[in-house]
This record gives sequence, structure tokens and C-alpha cells, in this order.
Amino acid sequence: MVLNYLGHRHVYGQMDCIELIRIFYKHELKLDFNLPAYTKSRQWMKDFSTEGVDKWASTYATKVNLTDARDYDVIAYKSNKSNLIIHFGIYLASVRMLHIEEGGVSCVETLSDYWVEKIHTLYRHGSMV
Repeated sequence: MVLNYLGHRHVYGQMDCIELIRIFYKHELKLDFNLPAYTKSRQWMKDFSTEGVDKWASTYATKVNLTDARDYDVIAYKSNKSNLIIHFGIYLASVRMLHIEEGGVSCVETLSDYWVEKIHTLYRHGSMV
């Protein structure tokens, strides 16, 4: 299932960390995860405060702790310097994630200390609770 989403080049608004989640949920899980509208450029982070994402997510999802994470939970990462969300990924078993970063390609990566320290929260789609 995840193999279809590896190696895609990052393009804002087409295949970025937000679109990767939306597309994965739609095609693989047959679920709508309509993420809020956002600027289709590097400026997208200014659209996502931790409070705003939590409020939006409360209509679609339930917050879960990393210790309770299951496949396909959405991970929101926060800035160390501000109250903004700076990245999203999809949790995978064995403490890994599917994600894509600016300038890179979509990949599966281990949730290293670097990533764990940036986690704001994880969200589980309401249909998967």
C-alpha cells in the first residue's frame, strides 16, 4: 500500500506533506481527510497554528499519544521557535512515517529523536477510532 507513494517529487499543492496525506487517505483508505485550505508555497506554514490545526482536526479526528499510535495516524510537527505546524507525516508501524519534505521525494523514515522532539500531536481519523 505504501509503496505506491514512495519516490514522488515534492511540488507544493500537488505532492507536498499535506497533499500526500489527502491523496493517501482518499485512494488507499477510501476516506476523505479534507485538510484546510493553505497557501501552495513555502508560506503554507503561516496558515497552520497548533490551535488552528487542533480545532480543525476535532471535526475529523481524535488526538492520540505516540505510545498509542497506529498505522495511518497523521502526525503534526511543530516549530521549536513558534506556535506553528511545520510538517505532517503518516505514522507507520515500527515507529516509522511516510512523508515528503521540500526539495525531496516521498519516503518512509524512522521516527528518530529529531522528529519525535518536534511532534505536536497525532490525529486518528474518526472512521478509524
